[in-house]
Amino acid sequence: MLDAKPVTSLLLSAALVLGIAAAGQAEPIRTESVATAAAADGTVIEGQLKGDETVDYVVAATAGQRLSVDLSSANTGLYFNILPQGQDAALFIGSSAGFVADISVPATGNYVVRVYLMRNAARRDEGAAYTLGIGLAGADFADGLSGGPDWWQVSGLDRDALNVRLGPDSRYGIVGKARNGDVMQNLGCRLTGQMRWCNIRVSGSGVQGWVAGQYLIETAAPAMPETPEGGPVGNGTPFDATGSLECSMTAGAPLRLCPFGVVRSGPGNAGIWVALGEGRERAILFEGGQPVSADLDAPLSFERVEDLFTIRIGAESYRFPEALVNGG
Repeated sequence: MLDAKPVTSLLLSAALVLGIAAAGQAEPIRTESVATAAAADGTVIEGQLKGDETVDYVVAATAGQRLSVDLSSANTGLYFNILPQGQDAALFIGSSAGFVADISVPATGNYVVRVYLMRNAARRDEGAAYTLGIGLAGADFADGLSGGPDWWQVSGLDRDALNVRLGPDSRYGIVGKARNGDVMQNLGCRLTGQMRWCNIRVSGSGVQGWVAGQYLIETAAPAMPETPEGGPVGNGTPFDATGSLECSMTAGAPLRLCPFGVVRSGPGNAGIWVALGEGRERAILFEGGQPVSADLDAPLSFERVEDLFTIRIGAESYRFPEALVNGG
């Protein structure tokens, strides 16, 4: 059950009614009941639908319980909503809130987990196979997961690395690794069945995903890197690393040192801000291990020799090692 720390609220009040119509319900809705005992243990349902088909999974819940749902599918147009049975106002809308939900049940009754394809995918008559996790936990247990620390540290790991996954279950793909001693920001924890999973962002590398909570202990916030004098401001997100890199503002001019700050978001993905002097900054975006854009209306090109990048943006040049992007 997510605590109050995630950046995006699960209850998007401005969109309570939006997204219901997006299910494209030209086909009859198929309804399946989820046994209360199965939901209490945490159940994983395998299903499939096509085009305008919609599947409603009905769960009986008691006021104050936490209803946890997560969806995994290769089709990125597949979503789910959660709504009280017989009502149109959704408590959770997947197309805007994502693929993982944890809600406090407001009143005793039946609740519908509605799985559907977005209208554009439905019109193309696409098909989608999926796995849907549904769990119910008592209010007392749920409260025990709230109010967690701001930072975790990996501890007690009896193998080389802890898998960081796309979602809160071992059936989700691996997006990164963490090791004993690694520090990570707590973005909220929840139960999948009887297992606690935590949404985290690894300090330094920026890898974000879900890890098994049994290997986490509370820790202090890591020391943030100091921005060099005259260094960049960035976009407001704390830098994962700072320092100096080689730069030149004029074609043919010798390279000099310019202060930088980097925000990482996993292997190969990062935003780099370079201080140019007089309050000016240059932002360079990396995706998939390559520079893809900059905040200057000029051609961008690059070359890489072993682990050293040379990036040219119009008349400007920047040179730095790959480790600046990935960490290490």
